[in-house]
Amino acid sequence: MRIVRLYAMRTFGALMGSLTTSLAAFLFLSVSAFLFARALAQAEGLAASVPVLWAAAAVWTLPALAAIATMRLISDDRLSGRLDLVLVAPILERGYVLGRFWGAFAYVALVLMAYWAVPLCVLPCFSSSVALDCSIQNFTPAYLGLLFQAALWCAVGTLASAAFRQAAVAAAASFSLTALLPQALYAAAFAWSPLLRARLPVFPVEANLADSAMGIFRFSSLVGCAFFTTAALFLAVKAVAATRFIGRGARVLRLSTACACLLCLVFSVLAVVSARSLDFHLEWPLSARAQRFSPRTLGILSEVTGDVRVTCFLSRANANWKGVSRILESVKVAVVSSGGRLVVDYADPRWDVSVASRLVRAGVKEGSVVFEREREHRRIVVPAVEVDETVCASALQRLSLPVGREAIYWTTGHGEHAFDAYDDLAGMSTLARSLRRDGYVLKPLDLSNATSVPEDCGVVVVAGPRTAFSASETALLDGYLRREGRLLALIAPKAGEGVGIMRLLSEWGVSTLPFTAVSPRTRDGTDLVAADYGDHAITRLLAGTTVMFHEAVPLMPAATATGGVEKIVFTPLVKSDAGAWGESDTTRYPWTFDAASEPQGPFNLAVAVERGGARGQDLALKPTRIVVVGDASFAVNGALATRANANADFIRNSLAWLAGLDAMTASGTPVNVLNTCMDRSARKRFVVCAAVCLPLLFLLPGLLSAWRRRLR
Repeated sequence: MRIVRLYAMRTFGALMGSLTTSLAAFLFLSVSAFLFARALAQAEGLAASVPVLWAAAAVWTLPALAAIATMRLISDDRLSGRLDLVLVAPILERGYVLGRFWGAFAYVALVLMAYWAVPLCVLPCFSSSVALDCSIQNFTPAYLGLLFQAALWCAVGTLASAAFRQAAVAAAASFSLTALLPQALYAAAFAWSPLLRARLPVFPVEANLADSAMGIFRFSSLVGCAFFTTAALFLAVKAVAATRFIGRGARVLRLSTACACLLCLVFSVLAVVSARSLDFHLEWPLSARAQRFSPRTLGILSEVTGDVRVTCFLSRANANWKGVSRILESVKVAVVSSGGRLVVDYADPRWDVSVASRLVRAGVKEGSVVFEREREHRRIVVPAVEVDETVCASALQRLSLPVGREAIYWTTGHGEHAFDAYDDLAGMSTLARSLRRDGYVLKPLDLSNATSVPEDCGVVVVAGPRTAFSASETALLDGYLRREGRLLALIAPKAGEGVGIMRLLSEWGVSTLPFTAVSPRTRDGTDLVAADYGDHAITRLLAGTTVMFHEAVPLMPAATATGGVEKIVFTPLVKSDAGAWGESDTTRYPWTFDAASEPQGPFNLAVAVERGGARGQDLALKPTRIVVVGDASFAVNGALATRANANADFIRNSLAWLAGLDAMTASGTPVNVLNTCMDRSARKRFVVCAAVCLPLLFLLPGLLSAWRRRLR
């Protein structure tokens, strides 16, 4: 052990002072941090885990770092002849090789610890929304997963260094064995074998690292890493020992050594195969925040009553089976912990023939998840590819409702955005699909041919009208509002008093400014990012999220409000930042603030108006409620294409509050949806700090050591 410790310390010190390894560490940290920042930007609004993205960014750079860190461990000694002097001394080859290996592994582990600082220290400085998730407890599994792989790569690098005299050749051989060759073999086998495509849709190295980052350590992966690391070190020891074999009598020794190496590889492969047959996994306890559902989902699951059965009609060989099963089991635990009862069954079409036959006779296709109340003969079928926590909660909620909800009516005939249109810029089909899952009924409303607003109308939606409502249409809406009606209005750009329903809104306490709100806080240069919410049921549980506006119209209280004897309460819901201003000409780019003719922010971008909210509960009367959003495209398909913003949550909360379902006004965005809340400027600063400033800490020691050697 003394020899191992001595060589480990010497190797670690030499690597710390080497310009080559310092440059390699700099490039590893810089490239990995850049890939991590790019992965965050690409996964914004998608179901993604920050630890998984962080670990995956180092999948291909880590073998290169290990190859460079280990390329001179033994090859330099062989080339210079120092290895012969070492072997003359009473030192075992095993101690010499292990000392070199542990020194290189300690250096790589130190570099990984510096890379660990990117999500733990740097990212929270630029993204407050992920600060709670960037904890040591949540990132330790990902770091351990990288350490296990680093040990294997360093062992292979030590073997390559023992087998070749030239350091460059050893590095190339190590990188080929750890990165290029496995990927090439997997690509060839994936293209040839349908069985492999079904069972291993992702490269095993990446899949195992993703599982580790999520806190799942598989026994077969740990055994494989341990045995192959040991085998590589055993082969390195034998390669060093083979340098002692000289003369004709060495042939027998070389043959026996080759047999021992072959038996070592066979034993390692058999051990891994046996471990796969006995495979199980250990779960790392992540923080409660990393495991819980969204507030809206928890609220819905807590209200599930009665017996509900969920059947996953999906083959276990399907690539979606693992993810769907995890979601269903998590939903089951949440329902049971709230006092409900949920039975989850899994029906494999290949094996569970009776259940599969029953589902097929009922019209259920393979690859579906079935939610049903058997006593009430109610069934909801969802494709497995669409299953997430929101879909499960919506399906369970619809089964729990005794009757259908009141309808939401979309006005037509004035250039409004339609709920049944699929266009990115003018359609709202994405929002409509979410609302139908929540149990709402959506209908069009043509006020020009109507004598009154339908009796089953719960909420009227006026989505960005481009032309004015007629006097008769305005009168119908005004009469509906005075009968405790509910209205959601999305305002078109630069909407004056004669556009849409602005005249009606001014009578109910809302007016606009003839400007477009713009701000330096933006993501693509043309939008406005806002995170300043008012104290209201709609926004109370949206803290830490952001909403995005395009061509937002500033809103303000109207002096001409005529709500009658009861007071109209005007409540700001979303405000811009103080750096925003009202741009008078958005066609002239870049936008610049003119203090003489343009107003300075902050502005109200979304407001709520209520009349009669202070009535006694015993009167059984509903107050009039209006929500106005100063952006016609706030909830179109293009705006909701990414879940990185809370636009969908805000609109769904607004409709829930208008419909009287105040308990549902919570964030419905699943917690596994990535939302960093970083604008374009914050992303640039994050890349500079993570990919430039932090890696320089490892480059400076190598530069300083090279400068000192030059002075000598």
